[in-house]
Amino acid sequence: MTLFAKLTASLSVCLALTLVGCGDSPVSNSESVSSPFLVSSEPPGAITPTEFKEAISGKQQAAADADAGDSDKGDSAADEVTSGDSVANDAAGDIAAASEVVLAGKIDAGDLDPFEPGKATFVLSELPDAEHAAGDPDHANNCPFCKRKLKNAPKVVVRFVDESGELIARDAQTMLGVKKGDTVVVKGVAEYQEAINMIQINAESIYRR
Repeated sequence: MTLFAKLTASLSVCLALTLVGCGDSPVSNSESVSSPFLVSSEPPGAITPTEFKEAISGKQQAAADADAGDSDKGDSAADEVTSGDSVANDAAGDIAAASEVVLAGKIDAGDLDPFEPGKATFVLSELPDAEHAAGDPDHANNCPFCKRKLKNAPKVVVRFVDESGELIARDAQTMLGVKKGDTVVVKGVAEYQEAINMIQINAESIYRR
């Protein structure tokens, strides 16, 4: 079972005790790792998983509103309306299915192991709002607003693929020198899956903060 499938199943049944693949992960050594995916400077424009979700949802809603407005036009313009609706829907679908984005987050999957053994993939979670926390490291655990926001934030399955689009068969920890709890910034092509509140991104680069 893939990490994506494990996380999906866990979110669907909401039972942490049914998780699989929670064994110890290889220990990374970031100082001695070299990978073409690793970059030495942070890509500009990083956003949170929640911001990506809201951007996608907003564009889809705008397309839906445009469709609703077009449907009110007269019968004489029916063919034109149908064509316009199709274009709007196709555009929204393209945005949701293939959006290049820079996402920042923490390697963490709650009670799940965020890594899958032998696969270049991991789970990324939303970072607490630093401005709202005002420097308090325990703020997110005590603030109802922050806890609700983090709970509702989509998880991100980060994947590193080869030239053929296949998931690379290497532990992400040893390949990238990362570990659970690291804050990273990944750049790649992402899609948001509303039904399970999850983002999947095929990463082209990763920066360790």
